Amino acid sequence: MRITTIMATTEMTNKMKLSKQTIDILKNFSGINSNLHIVPGHDQVTVSPMKNIMVEAKMEEDFPVEFAIWDLSKFLGTLSLFEDPELEFHEKHVTISSGSTDVVYHYAEPKLVKGCRPDREFNMPETVIHFDLSHREFVELQRASAVLRLPDLCITDNGGSIDLISLDKNDVTSNRYSISVSDDVPDASFKMYLKSEYLKLLPGDYSVGISDKVVSRFAHNDIDLTYYIALDSDSVYNG
Repeated sequence: MRITTIMATTEMTNKMKLSKQTIDILKNFSGINSNLHIVPGHDQVTVSPMKNIMVEAKMEEDFPVEFAIWDLSKFLGTLSLFEDPELEFHEKHVTISSGSTDVVYHYAEPKLVKGCRPDREFNMPETVIHFDLSHREFVELQRASAVLRLPDLCITDNGGSIDLISLDKNDVTSNRYSISVSDDVPDASFKMYLKSEYLKLLPGDYSVGISDKVVSRFAHNDIDLTYYIALDSDSVYNG
C-alpha cells in the first residue's frame, strides 16, 4: 500500500499546467531560438544561435524533468489546440491533454539542441551606464526603427541626459529618432551601439545596465526576466 501511494505522488508531480505568463515567456524564447532545453526547476534560459542574446527567466512552474524541444513554435502551437491543456511528462515524451483529447509530443535529443543554452556560466560585468526604459518608450523606439528602417540603436551622453537614438550608423545622411531616458549621466562620454533587431523584449518596463565590456542587461521590473544583449564592437566608453 505504501509503494502505491509513493508512485501516485511521483506521478502527480509530473503533471502541470502552464500559466499565461510562462507561455508568453516561451513565445518570447521562440523568437530568440527555435530550440528549447528545459531543466528541472523554475530557472530556465535560452541563447540565440549567434550567441549575442541570452535570456534568463524564473518560471512560475517548477518543471519536474529535463527535456528538449526541437521546434518551440510548433510545441506552443500544439498547446493552443487545447482550451486548458494539462501536461504530463514522461521519459521520452509529454502528453498534452484536455478532456477526452490528447497529443503525445516527443522530445528532441538534448545533444541536438545544445546550442540553446550557454556553454558556461555567464557573469555580467560591472555596469557603468544605468537608466529605466518604459514600455511606452520601447514601443516608440521600435515603431520609429521600423518606419524609418533604422537598424541600429545608439546609447549616448547628450549634455545632461542619456539619449537613445535609432539610426543607421553606416549612413551619414541617416534619419534619426531620439528619446531622452535619464538625467543621471555618468562622468564619461560614450556611444554604445547595438542592433535594433536584438531587442526582442517581452512587453513591460525595464531597468537597463550597460557595461563598457560591450554587453547590456535589460531586467524586467515586474517579473523575474533578464536579457543580456551584446553591443557592437565599435562601441566607445571614455570615463
